[in-house]
Amino acid sequence: MASMVLGLCSIFLGWTFIAPCIGLILGIVGLRREPAGKGMAVTGVILNGIMLLGWVVLVLIVVSVGMMGVMSGSSVSAHSLTQ
Repeated sequence: MASMVLGLCSIFLGWTFIAPCIGLILGIVGLRREPAGKGMAVTGVILNGIMLLGWVVLVLIVVSVGMMGVMSGSSVSAHSLTQ
């Protein structure tokens, strides 16, 4: 149940990637240990996995935009030095 709650809180409150990591671990442990709570554990694993994937995509976008800025900034600087 804790995995599902952390997954829901991560989606609605926009927590950092720490909550989905913990929720994913709790969901996996719940799947292995508690057969009665399998539905909630699966829901938690899915929700937390989606949130972690969202964080990975966000980091990749920020890094790629930063790299494009660095590359375009360095070419402009080199061009302005030659003039």
